[in-house]
Amino acid sequence: MSGLALGIVLVAAFLHAGWNYLSKKSKRKIVFIWWFLLIASILYFPMFLYFWPRTNISNTGWIYIAVTGVLHALYFWFMGGAYERGDLSLVYPLSRGSGPLFVPFLAVFLIHEKLFLLGTIGIALIIFGIYVLHLQSFSRQSFFVPFKALGSSASRWALYTGGTIAAYSLVDKVGVSLVYPPVYIYLMLFITFILLSPYVLTKERAKLKEEWHINKGAILAVGFLVVFTYMMVLFAFRISKVSYVVAVREVSIVFSAFYGIAWLGEKHGRQKLVGATLIALGVIFIALSR
Repeated sequence: MSGLALGIVLVAAFLHAGWNYLSKKSKRKIVFIWWFLLIASILYFPMFLYFWPRTNISNTGWIYIAVTGVLHALYFWFMGGAYERGDLSLVYPLSRGSGPLFVPFLAVFLIHEKLFLLGTIGIALIIFGIYVLHLQSFSRQSFFVPFKALGSSASRWALYTGGTIAAYSLVDKVGVSLVYPPVYIYLMLFITFILLSPYVLTKERAKLKEEWHINKGAILAVGFLVVFTYMMVLFAFRISKVSYVVAVREVSIVFSAFYGIAWLGEKHGRQKLVGATLIALGVIFIALSR
């Protein structure tokens, strides 16, 4: 993985963990998500208008745009549901960590990517680090806690989120080779907003004004970051393997662990520190792979 791709993905990971922290702090998650998707659609419309005349989208390109729009709608739906049901330190590692677990196998079979040894070791280290982040202690009994936690409602929704992450990562790896990324991501975002709107405007209409009043600043910030961070990842997809990009992107779990310990006062900081170190080692292995 090149230094340029690594740098892009690491910055995106830092910002991604930040806007997820803001989403977790919101009052009604799906309403917050709807608001920031609307803001993002407005903020990035000039970008879309600029690149649209220079973009020629084939029929295949439109199919990928439609599919990623549906997958992202499911992603935001599951993410909002997971944050309604569980803590940031549980939901974020599970949802982001299941991507590296699913993607390498899917990438090999569906788009015929090859994994080199160091990259494979790096992915394994990241996955193991995610497991350690879930430990409450280093006692023998505690080592089974992460597996037992998978039965909870929050964990199931987080895994659903991870499944959509794996799916749209593979779709977008091909999609950005067919459609210029700024146009691709804007159309994806707009389709996602349209798909979520019927539910929000009918079932959550009473919450719209309240959520905006309470979290207007956070909504504006996330409206900018949700597109900016993913556009960085899409560019990384163009110059590196999808399995490596998705794995390195999970260093955002390190940042989310820091947010949880420093800002939310979450417990089990030692376990989170060890898990973060394992993830960092995984990133180094991936960076050294060719």
